[in-house]
Amino acid sequence: MHSFAPSWRTVIKHSAAIQIENNITLLQRRTWNALLYNAYNELNSKEVHSISVPELARLIGYDSHDMEYLKEASLAMLRCIVQYNVLGKDGKNVWGATALLAQVKIENGLFLYAYSPDLRERLHNPAMYARLDLNMQKRFDSKHALALWELCTDYLGTGRDYGETPFISIMDFRKLMGIPQGQYARFKDLSLYVIKEPVTEINDVSDFCVSIDYQRQGRKVTALKFKIRRVVRLPGALTGQGSLFPGLEDMPVVVKELKEAGLSSNDAWDIWQQGFHFVEEAARPPDPGEAADTTFAQYVREKVHLLKRRRASGKVENGTGFLLEAIRRNYANPEFDHELKRQAAVEAGKASKEREKQVQTLEARKAEIEKARDEALDDMFRQIAMESPEVLETALSGIFAESPFYRQRYEHDKSALENYQASRILKVAFNPYLERHAPERVQAVKERYITQIAAVEERIAAFQPG
Repeated sequence: MHSFAPSWRTVIKHSAAIQIENNITLLQRRTWNALLYNAYNELNSKEVHSISVPELARLIGYDSHDMEYLKEASLAMLRCIVQYNVLGKDGKNVWGATALLAQVKIENGLFLYAYSPDLRERLHNPAMYARLDLNMQKRFDSKHALALWELCTDYLGTGRDYGETPFISIMDFRKLMGIPQGQYARFKDLSLYVIKEPVTEINDVSDFCVSIDYQRQGRKVTALKFKIRRVVRLPGALTGQGSLFPGLEDMPVVVKELKEAGLSSNDAWDIWQQGFHFVEEAARPPDPGEAADTTFAQYVREKVHLLKRRRASGKVENGTGFLLEAIRRNYANPEFDHELKRQAAVEAGKASKEREKQVQTLEARKAEIEKARDEALDDMFRQIAMESPEVLETALSGIFAESPFYRQRYEHDKSALENYQASRILKVAFNPYLERHAPERVQAVKERYITQIAAVEERIAAFQPG
């Protein structure tokens, strides 16, 4: 492993331009990165960019006198039609294709070139981007290693020292690596030459440590995931000394829990990267498929729980060594299931109380809306009664026929309107007649609150057990 120093020669490269079909050579990819580095600050102000041939050659680490190579590289980038954003990292359902370069010219010692308008816009507005070290890219001898290193840099993210790609289907991975149909048709060959050898090269010549997770259907590998961590060594560190990792608030949960349990950063990161491959094959649990990350995190928690139990009973002298062996050999911990059930019961109780609290709040809100609706209806009935008191007089015979009680409450020396205004009980009796007189006005008031009440009732129903 090399000792690495940061370089100021970095190119900001949009994810969509990293996730392209990789059908260009190693030196052509280096050249395109160097051209982007040279043009980046002027992408929005110039259509044609220029760089001296010696400077371009120096950036890519090539003989500046070999003009034929530059011509060959130029033609390749003009012919290279790329479908960008192969993995859809920007989340947009937009398909596009363009040439890596729109035009080139070599004149009087200058290399002049331009991008298509669409690609230029994408390159200069990298909402998601990777910073690629041009000095680092010159270390690679394989175009597949360089393309994979760019992809890993893209998913490492800004200001972080670890990351992971999504699972990439074998078909998409072949596109990213520029493997034509028919080449490396057997996965055994693809794995050796396009996966394992590039990963080994990245780990040897860069400041990355990359590992691979495989997704399978039966015995067939259907997708790949790459886990990346940046390895930072002290200047002059002796071979074999541990890597240094800055404290990261967003480190993977497995790493965080292992470090809290007492493991070194090196051991914690190694276990996270290897996953179930860290476990001896004979003791390894069944393949969890797509749930590998979640299942492995739970597996690690089980072993940490076992360590805590052994420590509490005074049966462990070397906690670090015990935990490593427990993970590697899959020590049994049946009490962990009981602990999980106990925790689940506690969480279920908390969740039930929280649901009850939420329902009470919603029911109170529903009552407030209903009260506001009733007050608004009272105001509307009052307006109709004052505008049309004859409706009340006409309604009297019907009201009295409904119940003798209404006749007893009615003050015959006062008008129907005065009785309506004075008695809440009589209001309830008169309101249906007022609503039949002006149904549209009453319905308009009701509809103002129907939607609000329905929304609250829907939220209440969501808290009810299925």
